[in-house]
This record gives sequence, structure tokens and C-alpha cells, in this order.
Amino acid sequence: MVTMQYFLESLTGKPLIQSLENYLEEKFESFPAVHNSYITAIAQLRRELGTSMSPSVDDVVAAVDRQTTSNLLFSGALGIKANLDNFINPLARNFLDVDFGIYLREETAHRLPEYTHAQSVLDQFYTSLSTDQKALYEDVAAYTCYLETIAPKLAHYYGYLLGNELFPHIIPGYHMDMPLTVHYRMMLDRWFCL
Repeated sequence: MVTMQYFLESLTGKPLIQSLENYLEEKFESFPAVHNSYITAIAQLRRELGTSMSPSVDDVVAAVDRQTTSNLLFSGALGIKANLDNFINPLARNFLDVDFGIYLREETAHRLPEYTHAQSVLDQFYTSLSTDQKALYEDVAAYTCYLETIAPKLAHYYGYLLGNELFPHIIPGYHMDMPLTVHYRMMLDRWFCL
């Protein structure tokens, strides 16, 4: 049987980040350039700073990954909840009628412990950089911004879809809201220009 540690690692670990990067590489034509610039900037910072600095470049990479997985997990859970809320009260206001920042609860997401701890590592690292290194760090920030913009939206959507698959097995009488599911997909297609 799958252990809890394995399950948690699947939801919050490096394999999730790699899956996200692979998905973005395939679906978003602007992502490869942003990702490659990030990889190049990290390699250059690693060459310039070595491993003696604290936080180190490796700490920065880990912090970016932790922030991203925190956002993915939180947004995915909100997507599952949105599906259940819609089933329980289909007359309630449709979450798709509000801004992404509201239904993704960005302010709350950015106050989660993993996110705030990772942000403190990033802030501490940035303040220790020279002016030239800060310019190089802009590629790290651009990558982080890309993930912050895209990943929570995708996670919410896939969380919503997970509810469609999971709830028939655990909630008596559950049935998928096909019109809302289709509307959600069309909205993301328009937003992401897929």
C-alpha cells in the first residue's frame, strides 16, 4: 500500500515540479525561454557564489519549488472544494464569475507556512546579492512569476476535474455538472490561448 510519506511527496515534491515543467513546456510556447533563462541564471549564480553562502543557490531552487508546490496543493484543494460546493448548492454564485485572485484566494495562499518560509529564503538571498547578481536574479524572478501566474489556475482546474472523478465514489447522488465543467475548460482555453 502507498505510504503517507509517498503520497505527500507526490503532492509536494520534486516530481510534481518536473511534471508541471513538462506540461508547461508542451502547452505554453513562451515557457521554454523563461525556463531556460532560469536554469542559466541559477547556473551562473552557482558559479559566482559557490555553496558557502547562506542561503545558497540550492536553497533558492528549493524555495522556488516549495512555493510552487504550496500554491499547487492549495489551489488544487480549492478546486476540489469548488466542485463540492457547486454540487451542494448549485444556485450559489458561480466561482467562474469572479476574478482568479478571488477564487484562488491568493492572499491566503501567500500566508501559508511553506510559502512564507520560502519567501523569506528568497528575500534573504536577494538582499545579499551585488547589483550585477540582482540583474541576473531577474530571470529567477521571471520564472517564479510565470509559475505564480499559471500553476494555481491549472491546479484549481485539475482539482475541480478530480472532484468529478472522485465524488461519485464517496458522495451519494453526486453527479458532474457538465455545463460548468465545459465552461471552465473553455474559459481556461481562452485565458491561456490554448
